[in-house]
Amino acid sequence: MYPTKSPDAACGKEGGTNIMALFKRNPNKIKLTHAERLYQAIIIIIVGLVTLTCLFPLIYVIGMSFTGQAEMVEKNYFVIIPENPTLLAYQTILKKSNFWSSFLISVFRVLLGVPAALLLTVPGGYVLANKQMPGRRWFMIYFIITMILGGGTIPTYLLMRDLHLLNTFWVYIVPAFGGAFNMLIVKLFVEGIPTEIIESADLDGASEMQKMLHIAVPLLVPTLCALGLFAAVGHWNSWFDAMLYIRDENLRTVQYVIRELLLSSGSAESLDSLGNTTLVITGKVTSEALKMASVVVALIPILCVYPFLQKYFIYGMYTGSVKG
Repeated sequence: MYPTKSPDAACGKEGGTNIMALFKRNPNKIKLTHAERLYQAIIIIIVGLVTLTCLFPLIYVIGMSFTGQAEMVEKNYFVIIPENPTLLAYQTILKKSNFWSSFLISVFRVLLGVPAALLLTVPGGYVLANKQMPGRRWFMIYFIITMILGGGTIPTYLLMRDLHLLNTFWVYIVPAFGGAFNMLIVKLFVEGIPTEIIESADLDGASEMQKMLHIAVPLLVPTLCALGLFAAVGHWNSWFDAMLYIRDENLRTVQYVIRELLLSSGSAESLDSLGNTTLVITGKVTSEALKMASVVVALIPILCVYPFLQKYFIYGMYTGSVKG
C-alpha cells in the first residue's frame, strides 16, 4: 500500500490557495476590447437618455400637481420639483361630490368589461384558426368589413336605445363583447401553435373544446393578458360613451367627471392684450395644477395593474410548451 496524500498536501498549501484565488479572480470572464467597451458605453448612454426622455413628462406632471399658486406664478408655470409641495389640487378633485361614485363605476366597468372583451374573442379566434372550417374565408371577410366600416354615432345610439341600454350601466359592457381586431390577433397566435401539440391531443381523443381550454388558452396567456390590458385601459380612459348614453350622474365614469372638472377650470382662462392665454388663479389652486392632478389620479390605477402583467410581455408565448 502506498501512502496517500490529501489534495492540499498533493498540491501544497500554497498551491491550493493560488488555484482558489485564480477561480475567484477570473470565473470564465470574457475580456472586452476597447472598441467593445466604447460600444457598450454608448449604448448605455443612449438608453439612459431615452429613459430620461420618457420619465421627464411624468415627473413634470407630478411636480406641477403638487405646486402651489405662488410658486407656480413665480416659476412661470414650469415646475419639476416643487419647493413647497401642497395637496390642494388633489383635495379639490377628491372633494367633488360624485368623484368616488364615478370612480367605483369605472372600476366595475373595467372588472366586467375585460372578461366581456375576451369571452367571445378567444372562441372566435380559435374557430377562425381552423383551416378546415366550411366558409372560413367568408367569415374572415365579414369580420374584416365590420372592423373597417363602423356604424357611426347615430346608428349606434339608435341601437343602444332599441336594446334599452340607454342610461344603464350595461351600456358600458354590452358593446364590449367580442371585437374583430382582437379576434384576428387570437386567430394568428392560434395558427402559430405547433401542430405536434394538436396532433398529440387528437391521438388522446380530445374534443375541440378540450383542445381550446387545455392547450390553446394556456399558450395564449401572454396574448390574452396583453389584450386584457388594452381593454382595461380603453374602458378606464373612456368618457365619450358616458356623455352620449348616460344622463344619470351616478352612472358617470371618473374620466367624464375629470373632464367636467377640466372644463370648469378651463373657464378660468382669459386672454391678455396680446391674445395669449393666461391662466387665472381661482382660490388657492390654479387650473394648471388641477389638470395635472387629474392626470395623476387617472394614471394611478393603470400604474398599479401594469407591474402584475409585465412578465407576460417578457416571457415567450411558447416557453416550455415544446422541448426538443
